Amino acid sequence: MSIFKTYTLLCLLARIIYATAPESISGFNVIWSDDFSGSALDTSKWTRWTGISSNNEKETYTTSPTTCQLSGSGTFLITPQLNNGQWTSCRIESNPSFAATPGSQIIVQARLKLGTPGAALQGIWPAFWSLGQAMREGTPWPACGEIDTMENINGGPLGYGTIHCGSACNDPTGLSSAIAFDYGAYHTWAHAIDLRSDDWTQQSITWYMDGQAYHIVHGSDVGDATAWAALAQKPYYMTLNIAVGGSWPGSPAANTASGVDAGMEVLYVAVYQG
Repeated sequence: MSIFKTYTLLCLLARIIYATAPESISGFNVIWSDDFSGSALDTSKWTRWTGISSNNEKETYTTSPTTCQLSGSGTFLITPQLNNGQWTSCRIESNPSFAATPGSQIIVQARLKLGTPGAALQGIWPAFWSLGQAMREGTPWPACGEIDTMENINGGPLGYGTIHCGSACNDPTGLSSAIAFDYGAYHTWAHAIDLRSDDWTQQSITWYMDGQAYHIVHGSDVGDATAWAALAQKPYYMTLNIAVGGSWPGSPAANTASGVDAGMEVLYVAVYQG
């Protein structure tokens, strides 16, 4: 191979690698990220959650590569499967937890795309979300706090951003808003926690899609200092998963698609501090 061809190949490979790296955000530093390079999930960063879920869901979460694997080209794939009437899927949780410090901001962000537009997706429930570290320490839901950066149901045209913290968050519905998006295309989903104000009622959580803010909740909207502290001032760990069925989307239909059509492909996940 000529030097020119070798150089060109290296440049192309570099472009592929850098294309999956987290975007730079002015005024922020990346403090944790995963671009899903390599051939296997980095278990120093993630744990595969296994077992049967709640919420009247139908899936069992497994570690099988048929539902949960790296593509080998810099993406992470979740592909729910239906076999002999039984649904299996994938759920991964970040090992570390992250919190905004007083006077600072934190952004939790992922770039991902969902399955096939127009596929029969009744009951498919993909999500990128976070739970309070307190859950791992014995605090029950919703007191532990939950921030849903992006959820979608049934292949619909809306992505939802939501918080859960108990009655102060209007649970079980939560405090939520939605934005339209192109199913099957890559989008960058994020939530930002802003603790720059000393007044907790003026602190905020803001949701973004592709840099566009579409939902904001202030401490004053929650109106409960303890609930707000659990939401905005405590550590959270991130989760990527696809549920099947549940109280919100309803049960899957006989023709609900599985595999890539019902899947999620993730380019990166990153946490920024500013």
